[in-house]
Amino acid sequence: MILIDALYINKGGGAVLLQYLIEKILAHSKREQFFFLLDPRFQRPAQLDRNYLVIPNSMKDRLKFYKQNRGKYTKVFCFANTPPPINMGVPAYTYFHNQKLLEAPKRKFTKMYFKQYLKYLVVKRFNMNTDYYIVQTPHMASELTALGLKDNAHCLSIPFYDNKKYSGGYKPFDQRVKDEFVFISNPSPQKNYPTLLDAWEYLLSQGQTPKLHVTIDNTAPQFIARVNELNARGARIVNHVYVDPRALYFTCPYLIFPSIIESFGLPLIEAADSGMKVLASNLPYVYDVVKPSLAFEPYDKLSIADAVMKALSTDLPFPEVVTRNEADKLVDLLSG
Repeated sequence: MILIDALYINKGGGAVLLQYLIEKILAHSKREQFFFLLDPRFQRPAQLDRNYLVIPNSMKDRLKFYKQNRGKYTKVFCFANTPPPINMGVPAYTYFHNQKLLEAPKRKFTKMYFKQYLKYLVVKRFNMNTDYYIVQTPHMASELTALGLKDNAHCLSIPFYDNKKYSGGYKPFDQRVKDEFVFISNPSPQKNYPTLLDAWEYLLSQGQTPKLHVTIDNTAPQFIARVNELNARGARIVNHVYVDPRALYFTCPYLIFPSIIESFGLPLIEAADSGMKVLASNLPYVYDVVKPSLAFEPYDKLSIADAVMKALSTDLPFPEVVTRNEADKLVDLLSG
């Protein structure tokens, strides 16, 4: 039996990838060999009707589960950055997908990173219990090895994502409204909303009012207030709070992606697959997955604003996806 430990996954990009991984496993000939440990907040897909357990997502309950099931599994795959709490004596793989955890040791005294640093210490404490880390990009592998958690031979880059989810069914680019930009993201600090909104304020001061679609929930009331203030002055910013990305990716022409930290940057791929043009931060994580239509400096509001104006006045190239989906390779590795 192969354990898929996804105890700390419940929302966001991690949940999207977990849903897809479950679908791939359930379609595999060895599906009955897999057992899933799930977070209570994760929306379990209906087709997963057996071979799973939901327990509280605490370190205590996770440790108890591992101790009670020592010797039961032939492989372990932890899907949430944190290696097994004990050595199970079998091949163990840990999927690492949190870039902030890798940044934290260098910025541990910064408020934004202190909690991440404590989580990193847990990862470091359990590091000996995993044989391999699996990551989505070469950049993430380099970050892991730079911290000394594993060497190159034990950091495997196996990107996976649903490469058919957004292909086909979208409007041709020349039939889309010309001045609409989309940023589908939660308002966590690394997503860089303040600079993006500064750029839209600058555009407004120049008499430019391109429409911006965002998804800011009530965890960031300061950003909601800023959006309302800009709109009162004439900006066109639509806060959907939550929306199925497909609705916007299939009809709007541009993705704008100012994030400063990403482990994979899945929206970049989704936007490219949806026929959008991509304006993105000039950072390594972007080039690991796509060649963007245009890059800007994410800390500079003028650079972002200039990119927007260039998109509206220039026929930019379409982005090129440079990574590939290796989900089958991952499932075969775990089941082999």
